[in-house]
Amino acid sequence: MTDIVKLNPSEYGLDETKAQQIASQFQPMLDKMVELENEFNEIVKLPIEEKTTSLKAKELRLKYVKVRTGTAEIHKQQKAFYLAGGRFVDGWKNAQLFASQGIEDKLEEIEKYAENLEKERIRQLQLERELELEQYEVENLTSLNLGSMSSEVYNAFLVGTKANYEAKKEAERKAEEQRLEQIRKEAEEREAQRLENERLKKEAEERERAIEAERKANEERLRKEREEAEKVLAEERRKADEERKKLEAEQAEKLRKEREEREKAEAELKRKQDEEKAESERLAKIERDRIEAERKALKAPDKIKLTELIKQFDSIEMPTVKSEEAKKIIENILILRGKLTTFISENANKL
Repeated sequence: MTDIVKLNPSEYGLDETKAQQIASQFQPMLDKMVELENEFNEIVKLPIEEKTTSLKAKELRLKYVKVRTGTAEIHKQQKAFYLAGGRFVDGWKNAQLFASQGIEDKLEEIEKYAENLEKERIRQLQLERELELEQYEVENLTSLNLGSMSSEVYNAFLVGTKANYEAKKEAERKAEEQRLEQIRKEAEEREAQRLENERLKKEAEERERAIEAERKANEERLRKEREEAEKVLAEERRKADEERKKLEAEQAEKLRKEREEREKAEAELKRKQDEEKAESERLAKIERDRIEAERKALKAPDKIKLTELIKQFDSIEMPTVKSEEAKKIIENILILRGKLTTFISENANKL
C-alpha cells in the first residue's frame, strides 16, 4: 500500500493479514493513481490561460474518473462478498439457536421451579395485602414490597397505617365541624349586620319624615306670616289713602277759604308728602324683608337636609378587615368620606 491511502486495520477490528487481503483488491487502482500523480504535477505547472493546458487537464480528469469508478466497482464486489459471508455466518448461528433454545428453556423451567413458586406466593400475598390496605387510602401500593414483608413487619405496618388513616379521618371530621361552625357564625354575623342595617335605614327614614314634617310646618308658618303681613300692609295702605284723601280735602278747603295761608298749607302738604314717602319706603323695606325671609325660609330645609346627610355619612361604621389590601380600601373610603362631607358642609353654608 502506498502513501496515497493510509488505513489502520486495528481501528476496524481486523488483523494485518485479513486487511492485506482486502487492500490487495484495491492495489491496482492505487498504482494507477500513482502514475497519474506525475501527470498532475506537470499540468499544474503549465500556464492556465493556454488552451492546451485546458485540454490536458480535461484528459487527466477523465482518467481520474475512470480510476474512481473502477475503485467503486471493486468496493461493490468486495462488499457483496462480505455481506454474503455475514449472512452465511448468521445462518449457522440461527440453526444452532433453533436446536438448543427449546432444551435450554425446559432446563431453565426445571431449574427455577421452586423460585417461581416463591415468586407466585409473593405475588399473591402482594395482591391480598394491597386489597387489605386499599380501604386505608394508601398511595403507591404497587411500589411497596408487601409480598416480601414478614408477617411481623407487615402487621406492624398495617396497624400503623390503620392508625394514621383513622387519625386523618378524625382530623378531617373535626376540620369539617370547624368549617361548618365558622359558616354558622358568619351567617349569624351577616344576619346581625342585616338587622342593624335595617334599623339604621328605619331611623334614617324616620329622621327624613321628621325633617319633611318640620319643613311643611315652617312653610305653613311662613305662609301665615306672609298673609298677616299682607293684611297689615293693605290696612296701612287703606289708612294712608284715607289720610291722603282727608288731607287733600282739608287742603282744598283751606285753599278756598284762605288764599293767604297757601304757602303755609303748601309747606304742610310737603311735610305730609315727605311722611308718606317715608312710609312708602318703610312699607317697601317691609316687603323686601318679607321676600328675603321667604327665600331664606325656603332654603333652610335644604340646608338642614344636607346637614343631616353629613351626620348619616359620619355615622357609617367601617367593617373590621384583616388583609392589607382591604385595610387600604377602608383608608381610601374614609378619605373620600371626609372630602364628601367637607364638600356638602361648604356648599350648605352658601344656601
